[in-house]
Amino acid sequence: MRVAVVMMMAVSWPALAVAQQAPAPAAVAPEAQPQTAPAPTEPPAATAPQSTAPVSTTNAQTAPAADAEEEESDIVVTGRRPPGSVVGDIPAEQVLSPADVRSYGVSSVSDLLTELAPQTRSGAGGSPVVLLDGKRISGFQEIRDIPTEAILRVDILPEEVALKYGYTADQKVVNFVLRRRFRSTTVELADTAPTEGGRNSPQGDLDLLTIRNGSRLNIHSRYQQSSALTEAERDISPQRTEGGAAGYDQRPYRTLQPFSRSFGTNATYARPLGDVSASINGELTATQSVGRFGRPLDANNQPVGDALTQRNDGITAHLGTSLNGRLSPRWLWTVTGAYDRAESHTDTQTGVAMPDNRARSTSNTGDLEALVNGPLFTLPAGDVSTAIRVGAQTSDFSSRSFGERISSGDVSRDAANGRVNIDVPIASKSRAVLGWLGNLSVNGNAAINQLSDFGTLTAYGYGINWGPINALRVIGSINQQDVAPTATQLGNPLVSMPNARVFDYVRGETVTVTTLSGGNPDLRSSSRRVTRLGLTLKPWSDKDLTLIANYTKQDTRNPIQSFPSPTAAIEAAFPDRFTRDADRNLTRLDARPINFARAESEQIRWGINFSKPLKSKVQRELEAFRAGNGPNPFAGMRFPGAGGRFSRGAGGTAADGGPPPPGAEGAPPPPGADGAPPPPPRGADGERPPPPPPGADNGPPSPPPGADGPPPPGGGGGGGGRGFGGGRGFGGGGRGQGGGRVQFALYHTWHLAERVTIANGGPLLDLLNGDATGANGGQPRHEFEAQAGYSNNGIGVRLSADYATGTRVNGGTSANPQTLRFSGLGTANLRLFADLGQRLNLVKAHPWVRGARVTLSVDNIFNARQTVRDAAGVTPISYQPDYLDPLGRTVRLSLRKLFF
Repeated sequence: MRVAVVMMMAVSWPALAVAQQAPAPAAVAPEAQPQTAPAPTEPPAATAPQSTAPVSTTNAQTAPAADAEEEESDIVVTGRRPPGSVVGDIPAEQVLSPADVRSYGVSSVSDLLTELAPQTRSGAGGSPVVLLDGKRISGFQEIRDIPTEAILRVDILPEEVALKYGYTADQKVVNFVLRRRFRSTTVELADTAPTEGGRNSPQGDLDLLTIRNGSRLNIHSRYQQSSALTEAERDISPQRTEGGAAGYDQRPYRTLQPFSRSFGTNATYARPLGDVSASINGELTATQSVGRFGRPLDANNQPVGDALTQRNDGITAHLGTSLNGRLSPRWLWTVTGAYDRAESHTDTQTGVAMPDNRARSTSNTGDLEALVNGPLFTLPAGDVSTAIRVGAQTSDFSSRSFGERISSGDVSRDAANGRVNIDVPIASKSRAVLGWLGNLSVNGNAAINQLSDFGTLTAYGYGINWGPINALRVIGSINQQDVAPTATQLGNPLVSMPNARVFDYVRGETVTVTTLSGGNPDLRSSSRRVTRLGLTLKPWSDKDLTLIANYTKQDTRNPIQSFPSPTAAIEAAFPDRFTRDADRNLTRLDARPINFARAESEQIRWGINFSKPLKSKVQRELEAFRAGNGPNPFAGMRFPGAGGRFSRGAGGTAADGGPPPPGAEGAPPPPGADGAPPPPPRGADGERPPPPPPGADNGPPSPPPGADGPPPPGGGGGGGGRGFGGGRGFGGGGRGQGGGRVQFALYHTWHLAERVTIANGGPLLDLLNGDATGANGGQPRHEFEAQAGYSNNGIGVRLSADYATGTRVNGGTSANPQTLRFSGLGTANLRLFADLGQRLNLVKAHPWVRGARVTLSVDNIFNARQTVRDAAGVTPISYQPDYLDPLGRTVRLSLRKLFF
């Protein structure tokens, strides 16, 4: 199997690289773009509701003297939604420009989504729905590895937008819009190590991306490895006895973090097929981990042999495809399909007294979904829109385990489902329909899921979307959903792990036990009801400041949970999961998942986002140059493969490398000159829309701003942008052409209620007041997340911080109460990065640094760890700080280079 994996990965690169060189397909008819035209005799029609992203309009532009007559002609453009926008009229909560994306200093879509976690986390706690150019994709793997330089815009939208794409309204939506042209090969090398030593984690990434005329090829390979970290390399106090061997030190033979390594290749190819956009994605990943958990002991409690180990080898494969098209100008359709296969082999040594445990599992999953969405009919307040989704899934999960217990299982499931979502406008200010209400719409959804093993499950919901004024948006919803346990929760193989340390609340001590993990075939489906009320406020239209507040209440019947901490209440409810010897010492714990009777959660989460553009040094120099008060900052610059000086615009010469005098603009290229859609007009402020970063075209560099002559062979920059930041010119894209950003975000979650009923008629656990279901204490009442960032002139710094208040757990019996207090925990992370290609002086001296970035990250700057103490102020052995966080403060250094 390993040989096959290596061969497949080795073949994938050259094969797909050949595909990259294939001629670009003929461009399909693009979406309607804003066009310049002579002043019409009639006013333009009213535009449709707009998203919060800026909409380009056109002002009259200053022409050369030879065309003075044309200066008297007005240029009028009808406002349109930005390309790649989502369907519907719900505005985005936050819109990120290329400069905003660049200010995060991250490498890929996946990294950016991680940074945006506070903004994209829904009130229900679900991960966001991810779209590409306003369309569904077959899976996140399809865009996960795309470099951030290829991103034109990111829209973060509320949960109700998910309904328009056939999802439930408990996930926010993140829409990534890519540049129309981009090409790069990216190499990144990184290493991560804790400042306390003991572990090293090198990583290497290689990425190839080409975007042109609707086609996209992306191939990404990654290898990463981490060395093992043992208890002897941290401040871990040994137990006085280890399985009866008094004073024997097992710390060198127990790992806090196992050795691990992985290698994977992910490839995506997308292109238009007539009027249909199609994509196919494939991924193959191999993983391995090896951990140690002490030496075995003989009958005399003396160590014999080497340390016991657990080794896990896994291979996962994914194949996905998507098709997007139009049934009519206003009706869209999408078909997505995916197939996933995973194999896992786990071998666990158990010592001389018991046979080794071997577990094998194989899962195969396939699904196919079709979606149509569009307007049903029109009411005075607007269109009544709907989204209809049908799908089918099949899965098979087989497992076997050999050792102390011999077991096998096979969980197969076939499912057919359907969902209907509808959105009805009630009031519209722009259409003068109940305008005193502002903009008001209601929505509803219903779904049915027929499972071969769980019967019929249903879901339904309804909501309201109200904008009383332009600056305020209120969204409310109620959703009810039945959820079946997954195949792995039902059929995972049984794995027996000896020498596991747990805290026994009944006796108030840390014990070494054998734990049993795996699937539970007796799990039942759960039913969840979510009530949500959200508010978004943008008090100033000319400032990027957003206030968000959400109230969420969840009530779940028969929730599926991992097995909780062994408190007295849990043992009383599930006595068959605990095994004790004659002296009441805990010796065995069955930690397979369970159903609780009920779980209730109520919280308020509010936050603030602020962003402000900064003018870079290059921008100031360009403004001075255009005004005739300074030299051309690009004079004399050369780039690898440019074949000449950077500044070869209209009126300039290759000899002097200088552009024409400010204002002497040459004629722009004709619309669609190179098969691309016509370039959009200038914005209302006279600037062009965000141009692409380096690598956004196939030709040599275009002239800098103020020298917009005809483009050299190969065409101009993507999206009609040329000059600085466009084509293959200097720097990144974005409004402000390389300008900086200062950003700040703060979120506070206030948990009002967190309760769990263990069993019908059983005790009620209050996770905010002394009870717990997990090993890390109860539920903190308050949680804070903060982010701050500054980037300008190619230098950036980002600081993030998290804080959760402390909790306590009363886990003993009334006769022997055992209270543990978990301290509050605050951590801070710092990332410094330098985009060397944005430092003009450095690029002039060393052109090879173009596209290079150096990043230094420090996670957990203050090496903070949670402390846990009992009533006597003593820390239990299993709750030592280095157990809870073995790594502590870590430092990561990465070097990244884009080749164009």
